[in-house]
Amino acid sequence: MIRNPGAAPRQGMGRRTIDCIAGVLIVILVLIPAAAAAPTVIVSNYTVTPAVLMPGDEGTITVVLTSTASAATGSALNVRVDSGGVNASPETPGNAYIENVLLNSKEVEVLSGSYQDVGEIGPGQSFPLTFRIRAPGEEGIYFPEVWVRVRGATGVKYPIPVNVNSAYALIKKPALRVERTVPASVDPGESFNVTLTLYNEGQASASDVSVNINASSRAITPKTSENYYIPKLEPGEESVLSMMFETDINAPLGLQPVFVTIEYQNAARSMFRQVETVGIPIVGRAEMGVASIRTEPTRITAGDQVDLTIRIENTGTADAKSVRATIDDLDLSGTKEAFLGTIEPGNDGPAVFSLQTDREGEFPYTLTIQYTDDYGAHTTRQPLNLVVAGPDAVPAIAIAAAILTAVIVAAAFWYRRRKRE
Repeated sequence: MIRNPGAAPRQGMGRRTIDCIAGVLIVILVLIPAAAAAPTVIVSNYTVTPAVLMPGDEGTITVVLTSTASAATGSALNVRVDSGGVNASPETPGNAYIENVLLNSKEVEVLSGSYQDVGEIGPGQSFPLTFRIRAPGEEGIYFPEVWVRVRGATGVKYPIPVNVNSAYALIKKPALRVERTVPASVDPGESFNVTLTLYNEGQASASDVSVNINASSRAITPKTSENYYIPKLEPGEESVLSMMFETDINAPLGLQPVFVTIEYQNAARSMFRQVETVGIPIVGRAEMGVASIRTEPTRITAGDQVDLTIRIENTGTADAKSVRATIDDLDLSGTKEAFLGTIEPGNDGPAVFSLQTDREGEFPYTLTIQYTDDYGAHTTRQPLNLVVAGPDAVPAIAIAAAILTAVIVAAAFWYRRRKRE
């Protein structure tokens, strides 16, 4: 048997080649998840206006860029687009930094809309960009591409169909619209309901619809599920989601946002994503009451000049403004009105009244407190009572006793003197 002297070396070289390829594949497999984990963006929606262009006409393409990171973590949107350009804030870890966004096409002329150094977009957030275009001179369907470059992550190339007086229908797609039903106001510490209605106003069905609820702060907490699933929404169909939230007693006043992230697919399994905001109006309410009552002097007798001090406290969750206190139906003369101004939650203020007591007895009266808060003007009344004692008889008795004693002593002295004589 004759052996080939070069067989062994070639076999070794083949094994080394296989080992190298395997090593490269392992490195690639290790790096792919790391690259995939980097935050990037997707084109979650687009609009071409007008929907059908005539040859040579001008129009606009508006695309919505959405972060692929979950809305449950990270910071809010840090990008602002205006007529003067795009303003970027300092980078935050976990956000996707968009370096530039371009509209590229050989047929469709891009008149304006090249965005450079766009900035950061927070997890679960979206924002629109608009390009002004001119249609080519020939009819047909064209596909200019939106190119998005994201720092440290995979870029995006997304074709936008533009119909230039073409008889061929474009691919139909779903379009979800969200209507919110929220209470007119919510007091801190109270529970409230929110109803979301999802309408499919597109021309195709939306399948595998997932809805995620993410409150903006710990002041608002969902009491029901935070995730909802709708198998399919046909064109013209709607789905109603009812949910309940509770608020913290120390919830900050004002409009507090709740983010709603919606993801769905069309028949071609293309993924769509949109983020809606539900504003919850947290409005505090002032509650006024009597904290304490003090008189000077403490024991009131007929004829005294009395300072009546009533401390009025705010036990509510909002400022009580323009607080005014009056005492009504009190059958005594004096000052019966006091202005306290603004009393913050948990604080109190003194209402001081000066009265003249001209007779003894029990004098019922009504304390009326008027104030305003974010709900408007309010009036609260509380019945009270003032007791005036009669004049003190002890001093008169003491004087009478002293006079009587003096008379007796004088009489005794006179009697002794007469007896001696």
